[in-house]
Amino acid sequence: MKRCCVLLFAMFLCMGSTAYSRVEFEITPGAGYLIGDNTYEIGDAPAELDPWGREPYFPISRLEFLLGVWVASLDARVAAGRWALSGGVRVNIDDKAGNMRDYDWGIPFWDEDGDEGPGWYVYEWTDGEHTWYALDIESKSKTEVNALIWEAKIDYELFTHHYRSPYDTSDRGTVRGYFGLGYEHRAFEYECRLIRQWSPSGIPGYDYNGDGAVGITYDVSYSIPYAEFTLAGSSQRLGIALSAGFSPFVTVRDEDVHLLRTPGPIYAEGKCTGNALKARADIRYDITSRWSVGVLMDYLFIRTSGEQDNVVYAGTDGEAFWGDEFWTTDEKITARQALFTFNVRYRFGLSR
Repeated sequence: MKRCCVLLFAMFLCMGSTAYSRVEFEITPGAGYLIGDNTYEIGDAPAELDPWGREPYFPISRLEFLLGVWVASLDARVAAGRWALSGGVRVNIDDKAGNMRDYDWGIPFWDEDGDEGPGWYVYEWTDGEHTWYALDIESKSKTEVNALIWEAKIDYELFTHHYRSPYDTSDRGTVRGYFGLGYEHRAFEYECRLIRQWSPSGIPGYDYNGDGAVGITYDVSYSIPYAEFTLAGSSQRLGIALSAGFSPFVTVRDEDVHLLRTPGPIYAEGKCTGNALKARADIRYDITSRWSVGVLMDYLFIRTSGEQDNVVYAGTDGEAFWGDEFWTTDEKITARQALFTFNVRYRFGLSR
């Protein structure tokens, strides 16, 4: 995909340099802050495939991986006539994200004084048709994250409208409309260290503090082809561009490893598909004809569903032994992410 983007970029430059008398370039470095989350939920495993025989229930587990990191960005844009090709990359500067939250429902526990004698029990209730489980485990973990975001887009100028202010006839402004097709890729790698775990339902054996070891690693990547409409206006030194985009087919892949689980460790790999909404506001102020400063506000919402394959590896805790276990659950992955960036823009042109 990266090679294709480079090839398209080179072809566009050649096309622009021969078909038009002038090609305009923009280079925009910046720095900003990325907030939001990557959240996945699993459940609805058939009872015969669930390692503890629970009835299908969703969600049986939810993990919320937060974002709160500083990022560096670099964007570039080249325009020739009505066409424009743009791209950008963002990477995190620091790696301290917010605390990850983990929730589990319907966890089996050993009870010496159970109603049916010593054995494994689950807190559940039913109306004869549906079964509900108690929230049995909740935890929060200190997280570190590596983030990489890049995108490429081609735009076509649909219309241009010039106007004059009714209050100041010397104030001549321009409004332009663009339609664009693009591709965005977002990838996140988390390491989580348990701070504290407890049981809201009161089952024994789950109330303790972490020892600083990495307990969970989580990698998730989003592939987002999208269409976008942009309305851009400029007047004197001020320019504002508002964009709205939609992706009908988002693909998400994730890998979760619970390193410290007993029995375990547990390895999970999922693939989900769905859609996404994008919104962007870009405000700039021209200092000179070449230099400007600006603020970019970018929001992304993703909602997908699919399946997750799980493996519990064989092992022992010194007393009990267990073999490999395999099962598949339904999975939903959602993301709500907002990026705020301050940038500096440099513009120049090349003539034939």
